[in-house]
Amino acid sequence: MTQDNKLENLRNDKERFVAFSFAAADLLIELDNNGVVVFASGAAKGLTGVDMANLKGMPFVDVVAKQDKSVFTHILETMKVGDRITPVVARMANTKVSVTVGACKLPRNHEHIFLALTVSAMAAARPSSEHRDSETGLLDRTDFLKLADSQMATAAEAGQKTELTLLQLNGLSDLQERLGEDGVGNFLDQIGVILRRYSLGGDSAGRLDGDKYGVVHSASIDGKDFEEKISELSKEVDPKGNFSIQSSTVDLLKGTLSANNATQALMYVINRFVDSDTEEFNIKSLAEGMDNRLEKTMNRMLALKSVFQNYKFKLVYQPIVTIEDKELHHYEVLSRFKDGESPYEPVVFAEETGIIQDLDLGVAKKVKDKLLEIQKRGDILPKLAINVSGNSLDSDIFIESLVTLFRDNDEIRESIGLEITETSQIKDLERADKVIGSLRSTGMEISLDDMGSGSASFQYIRSLTVDYIKIDGSYIKEVLTSKRDAAILKALSRLCQELSIGTIAEMVETKDQLHVLNVLGVKYGQGWYFGKPQPDIETRRKPRGITQNLKRKGFATTWT
Repeated sequence: MTQDNKLENLRNDKERFVAFSFAAADLLIELDNNGVVVFASGAAKGLTGVDMANLKGMPFVDVVAKQDKSVFTHILETMKVGDRITPVVARMANTKVSVTVGACKLPRNHEHIFLALTVSAMAAARPSSEHRDSETGLLDRTDFLKLADSQMATAAEAGQKTELTLLQLNGLSDLQERLGEDGVGNFLDQIGVILRRYSLGGDSAGRLDGDKYGVVHSASIDGKDFEEKISELSKEVDPKGNFSIQSSTVDLLKGTLSANNATQALMYVINRFVDSDTEEFNIKSLAEGMDNRLEKTMNRMLALKSVFQNYKFKLVYQPIVTIEDKELHHYEVLSRFKDGESPYEPVVFAEETGIIQDLDLGVAKKVKDKLLEIQKRGDILPKLAINVSGNSLDSDIFIESLVTLFRDNDEIRESIGLEITETSQIKDLERADKVIGSLRSTGMEISLDDMGSGSASFQYIRSLTVDYIKIDGSYIKEVLTSKRDAAILKALSRLCQELSIGTIAEMVETKDQLHVLNVLGVKYGQGWYFGKPQPDIETRRKPRGITQNLKRKGFATTWT
């Protein structure tokens, strides 16, 4: 082969290499031994905000957003000749665009590092803002679970096998005593870099609790590697310490885990792991029984979803009355499952696993059927309040399904109220207020449940435009003996009067409580004093003529 032919073949090979790279990437970058850009080709300006000419000569980490700099510094410093990293998601500092970055360090190229930057589904899954742990730079538990959900779904669609490793770090408090606040802070920062470096997409790692961490990663990475790397780090900073690590890894696509709602089952188990301080649910037991726990959780979720979707539950109705005259105002609709079984535990399980929407929609459907039955026999429709979890309120699909369910019958829709429970599950109050406004515009009235039970209660009153609030029963229990609780109730009642919000007191059980609530200005009451939840509702015949004529002319009935 002549020299010219060899050169031609080399040119062809180079062109093929560039073509293959561009087929999979939007921007190609070559870095020298110091991490400085020596070559770039592609959408430099669009992705990094820096044009091609100015990009050359810049350290690559300078175009990366602050929260990702440490991860890429670690990658560039630790890559060896022949290494190829799994794609890592990074946000660009100037444009805020998230891209997937692949990297390799080829032999016989002056040990330069080659990067391929791509806007992909994995990059798009990353939220525009994250809540991070200040010590490690890792995502907090909530955002880790959300991002892990998105990353796992993306990986599954691409056929990429993923695993989850949970780690428990033992001895952090002792380490802090020996290293001091600054020393342990630096140690935790380095742990965060290590876990992110090997996580799926470079950010699927989170600090779940003070000493508990989670990492979603490719199956090609051994979860035990995390133990070894962190152990090596701890020995460097504290050679004589008793710091130790335990870990548990589970295959995220194993068996039933590939079915619908598998992620919710996994997150439920993670939350139990984080919240439990008992020996029965420590990292060791988790490692030994992770698959079994997931299997049980998944099976229970599927069983409960079947109960919800096939309406295999009963409804009961508890009266809510006007305190001043003891006249019935409306009923709260409550769910009941097996005879004698408390509904609390299955409802909490449904909320924590994300299947509460199925129950909320199932209750709404049964309530509509009940009102249709009353409507057909010509009786006055009672006003019914159904519970809707904050989790459900956050779902566009749920809201659309709920509105569609009641769209075809104005009279029934105007007899429906929504009582929002688990308000702590509402992540975006501005969006929630818009949703509540759209529901109220249809004739539905909205209540907030358990007001006063959480530190953010007044924030909800400030942010959400509602018709009623339900005062947590703990205040009602103590209203006769606690001046502080009585003062809080009085202030809350006055505030709500000024905002034209009705107040409903829960757990009213005695005549004395009723008297004090009336003096304090609370308008409505609910509790055993007025009646326990009952299996049916007594209704009265609808007067002929005037009501129907008013409805035909477009007059709307209200709850007030």
